[in-house]
Amino acid sequence: MKFVKVIFVLLVAAAISAGAFWQFYLKEQHAFAQLATAYSAKMVCSCRFVAEREMASCLGDFTDDISQLSITENDHTIKSKAPLGLSKDMAAFEPGLGCTLVKP
Repeated sequence: MKFVKVIFVLLVAAAISAGAFWQFYLKEQHAFAQLATAYSAKMVCSCRFVAEREMASCLGDFTDDISQLSITENDHTIKSKAPLGLSKDMAAFEPGLGCTLVKP
């Protein structure tokens, strides 16, 4: 019976620790990843298809480090993914309208 109580206390402590880790660290990282993927997809799409520049030139425009993001081009769309699947966004080019965010 004592063993069951110890396991229960350890599980409760682990749950509290996980909740605190989410609240004070991962929650902010997740919000930043959502913002970064949406912004990078839209900006790179506009740079590539509206301004007709090369991908390397477009990626050089960012003042913040976006090296952790995976940015890919596929048939007039740009996909941006954050590591660990935290967030992913896609922007598509429509002639005459420019680039807009779309559901991935």
